[in-house]
Amino acid sequence: MTLNKNLLVLAAKKYGTPSYVYDSVMLHSSYTELRNALPDCVDIFYALKVNPNTSLVKLLRSYGANTEVCSLAELEIALKAGVAPRDIIFLGPCKKEREHKRALEVGVFTIVVESETELKRLSALATIMNVIAPVAIRINPNFSASGSPWKMGGRPTHFGIEEDTAIKDFGRYSEYSNIEIKGIHVYNGTKILEAKSVFENCEYILKLYKTISEKYGLHFSMVDVGGGLGIKYYENESELDMTELKALLAPLFNDFHLCFPNTRIIMESGRFIAGRCASFLVTVDNLKENHGKKFAVTDGGTNCNASVIGSGQLLKRNFNIENVTKRPSSVMKTYNISGPLCTPDDLLGRDVSIEELVEGDILAVTSTGAYGPTASPVLFHSHGYPAEILQTNNTLILIRKRDTAEDILSFHVDNDLRALQGLPAAIDDNSFESITNVPVSGDLQLTISRNLRDVLMIPDEEPIFANSHLKNDLGLDSLSSVHILVSLEDQVQDFFVNPDTLLPRHFNTVETLADYIEKTLYQYDSQSESKAVTA
Repeated sequence: MTLNKNLLVLAAKKYGTPSYVYDSVMLHSSYTELRNALPDCVDIFYALKVNPNTSLVKLLRSYGANTEVCSLAELEIALKAGVAPRDIIFLGPCKKEREHKRALEVGVFTIVVESETELKRLSALATIMNVIAPVAIRINPNFSASGSPWKMGGRPTHFGIEEDTAIKDFGRYSEYSNIEIKGIHVYNGTKILEAKSVFENCEYILKLYKTISEKYGLHFSMVDVGGGLGIKYYENESELDMTELKALLAPLFNDFHLCFPNTRIIMESGRFIAGRCASFLVTVDNLKENHGKKFAVTDGGTNCNASVIGSGQLLKRNFNIENVTKRPSSVMKTYNISGPLCTPDDLLGRDVSIEELVEGDILAVTSTGAYGPTASPVLFHSHGYPAEILQTNNTLILIRKRDTAEDILSFHVDNDLRALQGLPAAIDDNSFESITNVPVSGDLQLTISRNLRDVLMIPDEEPIFANSHLKNDLGLDSLSSVHILVSLEDQVQDFFVNPDTLLPRHFNTVETLADYIEKTLYQYDSQSESKAVTA
């Protein structure tokens, strides 16, 4: 990836640091490189777990990618990005009933079941909903991907059903009511940089597909061979040879497709597609020397990019780090580059050889588009989520705003001290109203309560009061907040959400939300009257 250092410095100045800058050209190039290495009979499913930013998913969908999701929020992101349900698969070893229910409601292509317990629960739910649940059985194979430093199959893990058990019991799986077994799913490992290892992994899975389908006379309609394609992070690594990969996989998949023309072949990819497209930007805050080591302390560390720790690696090595601040050439120096956390492990790089640094320099950690902030402890010290920016056509677009202290505080529940101490609430003239359930009143509060009941699926017998706390009492989250506002815009005449005036405190209770809407309507009426007088 060739860095546009001018744009990166501009991004740091405009949006601050720490921040991520994604290059749309590199994103497209990586997807196209994978697409060209696979025959047309193979569908690519982008794994949102590596980077679920809605703007990136929207771009990838425009390139032709489908999506693999592992949570309710990831499912909603995929749908918001314009991905059709038939092009979504839902994975994960622990799915809640609300996730199963939403997946069935929208009609995803398949739900990848990881245990017989999950299969039983899904069958029961599908029966209640009077729908057929499309299912793929995830198998933990007896085979292990030789080229993967981080193996997820072929050994004891919490993923899937072990191969021998699956083969023995598969006939029973198809007998569950309201279940359609569409095929199998296997994901063996990640960070694979050897084409032969990818081939052997896919070959094993396709043979497993044939073994099970022939043993039970089943006509499957899908097989997911996982993926695990890696990218080069470290100096001593080589990029995955895509020419060799194409030469190996094309005949394998084409032959399988000839035998099973009605089977959708799925390959998942996240790291390979998104990994190389991003730079993580930090600012050098201060320089110091401690016990013979030079340190450059920056404003972003492993709280924003835990990937630099090197999960799955026995030896910890450095990502590529560059100084993007233009200055006359200077001598090379060696630094430990740290973040802002109060832990000695918060190091972006150890013994990094780089041009002599000065305070205020902007550093870029490259190839950080996969498993960045979403796989990092962004709330360590309550620093919050970094900004995310898209670099496209030599312009910069903010695609995720930085968390503020107010954003973080809005999720905290400010309880009365006496309650925290386990003491009865103090009774005085002002406290009675605060501890009494206030009935919903007025058309606006009633409209809000109806929408809350629909969106949050609150049973009719469960009361909603004017002073019900939307998050603590009713379970409102940021995603359902959006659904509520969209519904209210449709139902309340002349109400439109103004992002500049909407604050977290407006979502405290039914009453505070109604007050916000009323004030918005009042401002709208005042502006309309002013325009009428002027006319």
